Order: sequence, then structure tokens, then C-alpha cells
Amino acid sequence: MNNFLKQIFTILLITSFSYNQEYPNGAFSLDRIFFQLNSLNIKGDLGKDSLNNGAFSLNLLKFGFDNINLTNKNNSSIELIINGPNFDLEDMEINTNYVFPNYYNLILSDLSDRRYETPMDGLEILEKAIDAFSAKKGKYPKTYDELIVNSFINTSRYPFNQSEWSYHLDLPITIEAITTSMYKYEKKNLIFDWKSKRIVNRESNQYIKEDVNWNFIFQIQDIKQHFLSDVKINMNPDQYNLEFYQRKGKFHINGVSINAIPNNDIFEQTIFKLNDLSLEINDLFLQLLQHNGEPNIQNGKGNFTLKNFEIKLPPKLLVDETMKRITQDLGIRNGLIRIRRIDFTFHFYDNEFGIVNASFISPFLKISLNAQMSIDAKKSLYKSIELFDTELRISPISYGVRDIIRQWEIDNDKNLNREGPVIVLEFSGPLSSPIIIGLD
Repeated sequence: MNNFLKQIFTILLITSFSYNQEYPNGAFSLDRIFFQLNSLNIKGDLGKDSLNNGAFSLNLLKFGFDNINLTNKNNSSIELIINGPNFDLEDMEINTNYVFPNYYNLILSDLSDRRYETPMDGLEILEKAIDAFSAKKGKYPKTYDELIVNSFINTSRYPFNQSEWSYHLDLPITIEAITTSMYKYEKKNLIFDWKSKRIVNRESNQYIKEDVNWNFIFQIQDIKQHFLSDVKINMNPDQYNLEFYQRKGKFHINGVSINAIPNNDIFEQTIFKLNDLSLEINDLFLQLLQHNGEPNIQNGKGNFTLKNFEIKLPPKLLVDETMKRITQDLGIRNGLIRIRRIDFTFHFYDNEFGIVNASFISPFLKISLNAQMSIDAKKSLYKSIELFDTELRISPISYGVRDIIRQWEIDNDKNLNREGPVIVLEFSGPLSSPIIIGLD
């Protein structure tokens, strides 16, 4: 009986969407439909690792549609005008406590190991080279140079071609890696104990791999989303067209923050903030044509904007040598990393051409892109795009970013084209392998 009902339902469903010319005109309208919550509060265990004192609060949640109008015209077209989906959220907070690893120590340990990556690789290779030397000569080498002379190591290859580190043998007791005068930062050394076959003074061993109590606070002041769209579907036996027109669309977030506090120490908290993030899609028009089974996107345009994204790093991470170097290069003070604005706009038309404009603005770097392109709808997206009249402008603001770019030019034997302090590059050809003008 159940199978019979399923078959009847399937036949009715197919029949209701069949394109027969006798299907009558029709119209449907709905003024408003929405779901709303007010003043929701929940307390309790929010997970297996929580400390049974989580809390969730929400002042307002509203989701729905306004002014829905649907019109059918003799099975030749369907027109839909819809205001939505609209979404409003106000004053949401999640406050919970968990026992997790001390992520600060894990990060600091990893940063330390990365700084010592070259000498650690060198010590590993030296151990093998010394064993080979001892097997062949019946004794230990007295010096590092003796290994070079006898071709057990190659100083023209990594890691021994790195001039910042030198190696010293005191066998059968230790091998020592020491920074040279070429090393720009605080002097370092690593000692490899030959008897135990391990590094006895690794800096990363100072960081205890322990679990700590974390307090996470996630807050949103408000989120608002409003869209007004038209959808039109034209149907005939040989062609199926779908037109989507986004008249107005805005997604706005205000006052989003995440606070991660270890062991109730607010001075060591990490803070993520989105003070005013908005995505706007206005006058977006997409047309999809299906003629003989080949759908195409004909036209479309839109713009997206993100504003004021911030990360506040804790003092415990900022004292690390690598973090100091990064923040100094980027001109970051007090551990506050900020992106002021990201913009992206696009316009493609006639299924053949497109225009893209993008910009990135921060206190340490400004980037702008103006691109024109042709599109071959018969190819995959990545291979279908051909660039022309495309310009990328990079404006290093902080001295550290300028030094990083200049060092890249030296290391790669390249000279970037400049207009004053601004780097200007032009692109043409396929996106998969473009020709770059201004990179000599």
C-alpha cells in the first residue's frame, strides 16, 4: 500500500510540473511569513569537554519573507518577486568554559622549532655523515672541515649552504650548531649529545604541554540581512531561461567579538573583532540560458565590502622573537592586527566579457586590482578566462613590508616596476599562465 501511494504521489508531482498548453493562468501572493524568538536564555553543559557552566542568550531572532508574489502565464513563464530571505539577530552571547591544551605554549613551541629548523636538519645529516666517516676511517672526524674535505657533506647544498649557522665537533661528546655574524637576531646555539643522540637544550622543551581552563565568549551585537529579488522563468519545448535580478541585498554584522581567555587571565586573552562587516549585492542580474541542454550565465554584477577586522594578540605571544619580527615588519603596535577594508566588485556581460575591481586596505599594505577579461563558456572556469588591460598596484606602507618585497627581489633576481613607491604590474593572456609586464 505504501509503495502504491508513493507511485501515485510521484505521478501527480510529475504531472503538476508538466508543460502542457492547457495549464491555466494563476497567481499567488503572500504579504509576510516569518519566525521569531525573543529573550532566549539557556544554561548548562554545552559539550563533553565543558565545565558544565555554559550560557547562551539571545535577545531577538527573526527570519522570514515579505511580499511574495508568484504568477504563472499559460505554461510559458513563471514570475516570482520575493522580498527576502530577511534575517535579524540582536544581542547574542555564548559564554562557556573548556579544558583544552595551552595553545599559546603549542604555538610558541612550534615557532621555536621553525627558527631552529636549519641547524636541526644540519645536526641530523652530520650524525649520519660522522657514522659513515667513522665506519670508513675507523675514527671520528676532528673537525667539521674534515667532513667537507672527505666529501661526506656538501656545503653548496642545504642546510650547510646557510651562512647564518656554523657547526663545531667535539666528539665523542657533542656537536654544536652556533649562529654566525650573518644571523640578524639574538644569538643561538644547539647542542647535540652524541651519547644519547638527542638535542639537550632545545628551546621548545621549555614550553609545558599542559591542559588549562579556557573561557570562550562569543558575542554578536546585531546581524541584519535584507534581500529583494525578482525571478523569471520562461519555458518552451526547446529553450529554458532563468533570470534572477537581485535589486537590493545587504548583509550587515555589527559588533562581533570572540574572546579566548586562559586560566581567567584577561591580560593574556586573544580577541577577534568584526566591528562593522557588510556585504552588499545591488543590481545583481544573472541570466541562465539552456538551449539544447547547454546552460550559460549571461550577465551579472555585484559588490562585496568587508570593513574593520581586528585581531588582538596576547602579550605572551608578542614576546616571541618571530612574532616580534612579524609585528615590526607590518608596523603593528600592541599586538593589534587590523584590516580596514576589503572591496570586490564584478560585472560580466554577454557571456563573453567581465570586469573585476578589488582593493585591500590595511595600516601596512594597500593593494588595488583593475581587471578586464574575456570568458569562453565552453571551457572550465579557470581555463576559460583570458586577461587584458589588467593592472595590479601594490603600495607598501610600512618599512618592514618594503624590506620584505625588496628582499624577495634580491633573492629571485627580479625588479618590480614602480611608479614612485607604488609597484605596478600589468597582466594579459590566459589566467592559468598570464604574461606579467613589470616583472623583470
